[in-house]
Amino acid sequence: MSEFKPASVLKYVAIAAAMLMMYVLFRGAVVWNDAGYQTHIRTIFGQERVVSETGYAFRWFGPATAWPREMTVQSVADIRSLPKGDFDGIGSSVIPAFPITFLGGVTGTVDSNIRIILPNGDQFLQLAKSYRNPENFVVQSVIPIVKNTLQSTAQMMSADDYFGGGRSEFARSFADQMAEGIFLVRPVEKQIHNTRMAAQGAVAQDGKDQGEFGGGQSTIIVTEKVIGKDGLPVRLERQFGKLGILLADANVLNIDPNEQFKKRMVDVQTSQAQLMVARQGRQTADEQKKLVTAKGEMEVEEKRQITLRDQVEKTTNAETAKRLVIIEAEREQQKAEIERKTAQVQFEKAQIDAQTTKALADAEAYKKRVVIQANGALEQKLAAIIQINKDWAAAAQNAPVPGVVMGGGSGSVSRQADIGSLMEIMAAKAAKDLQLDMQVKQ
Repeated sequence: MSEFKPASVLKYVAIAAAMLMMYVLFRGAVVWNDAGYQTHIRTIFGQERVVSETGYAFRWFGPATAWPREMTVQSVADIRSLPKGDFDGIGSSVIPAFPITFLGGVTGTVDSNIRIILPNGDQFLQLAKSYRNPENFVVQSVIPIVKNTLQSTAQMMSADDYFGGGRSEFARSFADQMAEGIFLVRPVEKQIHNTRMAAQGAVAQDGKDQGEFGGGQSTIIVTEKVIGKDGLPVRLERQFGKLGILLADANVLNIDPNEQFKKRMVDVQTSQAQLMVARQGRQTADEQKKLVTAKGEMEVEEKRQITLRDQVEKTTNAETAKRLVIIEAEREQQKAEIERKTAQVQFEKAQIDAQTTKALADAEAYKKRVVIQANGALEQKLAAIIQINKDWAAAAQNAPVPGVVMGGGSGSVSRQADIGSLMEIMAAKAAKDLQLDMQVKQ
């Protein structure tokens, strides 16, 4: 068994005490500045400075406060609605939702968040001297500025306007005032003629021109921006600007109005739904009426078209018959004209033929006349005597002869002698009539 030596124990205790002393001196003499932070150091010698670089820095046993370079402040009505995550209480702060009052008196709470960028150098040193730590800065500066800006934005708009389509305008105005300063506004009373034009009344037959309803004067209060001499809206001094703080982002997440307004919204929605149902019913009735009217007009138009078709058909038939008659008449007229022209041509041809025949006859007559004049018509006269003698000869030949001829003396003549005497007498007479000179001229 080894002998206990008090000197050895004291040696180890001394070593441990020395190491502890060195650690305490190290912890009191230096501080670690993490990435994304800047540290406000106050030394025992009364000096204050800012460390922005990541790593160890001497603080000489003075206090050191770490500040995040960027800070987020979010106001929520229900903490359970936030996403799961770690909030260190410095870089991210969660606070209760801000109360606001809209223009017109409707109250509510706002869920919002902003993210700011802290200055560095001398501006940060001044900010750190003023507020000493981030918690004081959030409570004493950030929260009042956000609350004041939200309330100023709410006073420029009524709750009906916001929930009626003004959400984006509210968010834009909030971000603008957070960055550039709050607008200076003043309340103004205005008289309005509370009139709505009846685009279409309950009586569908009266059409759209049914006058006005809901008339009368009413007074409303609105807020107007105060305009400066330069013609631009006047703003209050920018609080963040004085501290050198930059606004990285600003959002309005949700506005929860009071219960009275919610009930009124439900009543309005119910009324609008009933109005839509009534309007839809009226439109259905109008459509049915239009359908009946359209059917009636269609039937009337169908009958009119049938009548018009019959009229057109009859007119077309009559016009066709008339046209056929006219065509037939024109055809007959053309035929008559052709026949007339043909007869005219034939007549002219006959005239030409007659003239030709006459000319030929005249030529023949002239020829015969010349011949007759040349020989005293001897040939004709001889032919005439020959023909006369032939005729008398034929007559004598066929004359009846009696079977018994009784003569009375020696001086009587025979039948042939009588005929011969008669022939001579007739020949002499014919020659006389023809003025024929039978003597041959020497």
